[in-house]
Amino acid sequence: MTTVASEGTDSLPGGRHKKSDNYRLTLLMLWFVALALAVLSLMSGSIHLSPTEVLQAFFPNTTHTTAYEVIWNLRLPRTLLALLVGLQFAIAGLILQCVTRNPLADPSIIGISSGSSLAIVTVLLLVDYVNAMFLFNTPVKISLEWLPFAAFIGGAISTLFVVLLSIKSNLRPVTLTLNGFAVGAMTNAIVMWLVIVWGGGRTETTVLWLAGSLYARDFSHIMLVLPWTLLGLLLLPLLKSPMSLLRFNEQQAKALGMNVMAWRIACIAVAVIFAASAISVSGPIGFLGLIVPHISRLLVGGDIKRQFWVCALVGASLTLAADLVARTIVSPIELPAGAITTLLGIPVLLFLLQKQVRHQS
Repeated sequence: MTTVASEGTDSLPGGRHKKSDNYRLTLLMLWFVALALAVLSLMSGSIHLSPTEVLQAFFPNTTHTTAYEVIWNLRLPRTLLALLVGLQFAIAGLILQCVTRNPLADPSIIGISSGSSLAIVTVLLLVDYVNAMFLFNTPVKISLEWLPFAAFIGGAISTLFVVLLSIKSNLRPVTLTLNGFAVGAMTNAIVMWLVIVWGGGRTETTVLWLAGSLYARDFSHIMLVLPWTLLGLLLLPLLKSPMSLLRFNEQQAKALGMNVMAWRIACIAVAVIFAASAISVSGPIGFLGLIVPHISRLLVGGDIKRQFWVCALVGASLTLAADLVARTIVSPIELPAGAITTLLGIPVLLFLLQKQVRHQS
């Protein structure tokens, strides 16, 4: 009787069924929220559309209406991209918080965001510099498809640098976190220097992108990020058990024969895939990777497999909501979505910091 009581009601058949039912209900509600926000996103903007007009745009007659053009050329790609980007940042944050055992971790914690941003800004400004210096008859252009590769390489190099700095401590979470902050600060400083000194005509758009924006995105951006999203999702099932062990007890993982360092690097690599591809199309939308994993834990507890899918839905919905607010709150002026998520994230960060201080004291 004592054993059953100490394990809680979840160890009983009824407890497991109740927990499973709650999980399904949570998923259903999150799907509904995401769908409702998507419809609202399609309706809202400088040209307001009714639900009927939105529906008719998906079943047009031979004449393309204004609603059809607005939805298919502007709002639908932006809405879908917000869902994908939010999913990626959220799952990347969850992975990093588990691997580093740091509740404050997100893609910026080990330099992914800053490294990816530095790579993309460098590539774009380098193309402008080559065109200005050599005056080609046909200007050199960078294909959109190369940007995720540049972001991945930049994020991977930055992350590798952090890992190498931390490897003597066997990639201990505290060391990894401190080195990540240092490398992130350094690369962010380089990015700002490049933009200010060499930005030229790209300064305004680059600063907007660095703030995290989905402005003027189309279906080509979706096709750019979709393969990387699918690749990351296919790799997630492989990480479930290693992440569960790394999150709670490193010594137990070693006792079970797990190569802690190898799995930690593998998990970080998947986080780089998610975050870098998202950054390549939206810029670094701040605090998503920090906020969403905590929301998912509040909703479904500590089960990693369940957290993955809840994180994906919460991250997608939160990004869509932030973008919706950003483009309507002071319309026709548009704010970057990253500004909205930062306003949401700062109070959460302060709360978590105070919680950490109280726990340590």
